[in-house]
Amino acid sequence: MENMHTKKYDIISKGKYLLLTLGIMGLMVGTTACGTVNGKSDAEPEKKSVSQEKMIQEVIANAGNPKELVAEKGATIEITYWTGSSSDEDAWTAVLDDLEADHPEIKIIRQRYPSNEYWDVMDARMSAGDWPDVMRYQYQNLGEFKSNGVMLDMTPYLSSEELDDITDGFLAGCIYDGKIVALPHHTDVIAMFYNKRMFEDAGIRIPKSIEDAYSWDELMEIARTLKSQYNLYYGGAGIWENNYGYRYLPFVYMNGGALLSEDQTKITVDTSEFREALQFYDDMRAEDLFASTGFTAPLAANDMFTSEQIAFNFAGSWHCSSMEENMPGNWGVTYMPQKDGRTGTDMGGNSLFCYKDTKYPIAASIVVSYITNKQEMQKFCEIGNFIPVRGSLLESGISYKNFPEEMKLFNEVALTLDPKMAADETSVVFKKLNNIFSKNMDLMVVNRTATVDDVIDSCRKEMTDVLNEQ
Repeated sequence: MENMHTKKYDIISKGKYLLLTLGIMGLMVGTTACGTVNGKSDAEPEKKSVSQEKMIQEVIANAGNPKELVAEKGATIEITYWTGSSSDEDAWTAVLDDLEADHPEIKIIRQRYPSNEYWDVMDARMSAGDWPDVMRYQYQNLGEFKSNGVMLDMTPYLSSEELDDITDGFLAGCIYDGKIVALPHHTDVIAMFYNKRMFEDAGIRIPKSIEDAYSWDELMEIARTLKSQYNLYYGGAGIWENNYGYRYLPFVYMNGGALLSEDQTKITVDTSEFREALQFYDDMRAEDLFASTGFTAPLAANDMFTSEQIAFNFAGSWHCSSMEENMPGNWGVTYMPQKDGRTGTDMGGNSLFCYKDTKYPIAASIVVSYITNKQEMQKFCEIGNFIPVRGSLLESGISYKNFPEEMKLFNEVALTLDPKMAADETSVVFKKLNNIFSKNMDLMVVNRTATVDDVIDSCRKEMTDVLNEQ
């Protein structure tokens, strides 16, 4: 099959198949992501490999198909989650209210944490053996849990019908050793938020389509113009802080770079494509066109944007409500930048999984299955400004109650997710690779003590050690 990084392809603008055509079936850990993403509007859905097609169908066929699950007597389920905006919180409240109304036999303990504290709190709890029954986690973190054997096999408690409706790529990312160990909840992506007043007064055009997106060079000029005209210390920023360094990886992959080889057996950060993407960041930092906020630093980019300390910010669809609350009417969203006719976005979104040793495995599975069913997924996405991962919802469309035009753009952006990046980000070693990447980027971004070559060399050595330990 043709290597997806050796062939140029057009930017995706419209899609008949939405996420079903992404080719993110490459999510399955340990598989090779073959083929290309064709951005033409008449493109056929990307074909899954025979082995992957067989794997997915076998897992679905092996589901327990229970006629009716009955929770254990006296079941109490603690579910941990975070909220990053008011719309996110509203979505969780609505769905959990439904859950409690429809399943009064299960006592639900809602444990919500702020988004900037969730990971540290959960790491501390798990280290102390204090595991909740059900947890919300990003797809990028699933690999480590899979390899540690702490995820409940939910296969006996699920039906083939409910599994068959989940988009193949996301379902594959929740499978390990032929078992369903998590269920996809939603996806989301990042795009470029901009200050309407600044952009309009400076006469900066706003792209009308993905094909018209800013080039890297144009983005640099825009940052220079706005920084100078409004006497800003920085031009813009991105939400790749708080160990979310992977949110910068779309710049790497849209340039043809990758963390891992096609078979995921080698680290490939020392390619010219990867190097060029880091050089772009270094060049932006050299002129303070990107903020100095570190990849491991506390979240700051959104606050800098809403307080008008910067003119643009790469943030997510779930941030629309907080943008409107903090700078009403003065923000807009446009497409991610492009490099040589190619763009991309991050693989956002989260899944839910149960702790293997929960006292109430049936009740925990009922909770996860309920939250991710079609009706509740639709409600969650419409209220929280997320993108669903069920084929029936993708085909029928989502009627967003808030920010419908902005969400239409985010759905377009979702079409550009790179399948190779998705495969790499759900690999067993990805969490460690991301931590290494974030830590080394800080030395270039914040301290300015490391060059691009230093970052590449350190990442290659440290990541190779991690890969060899597997």
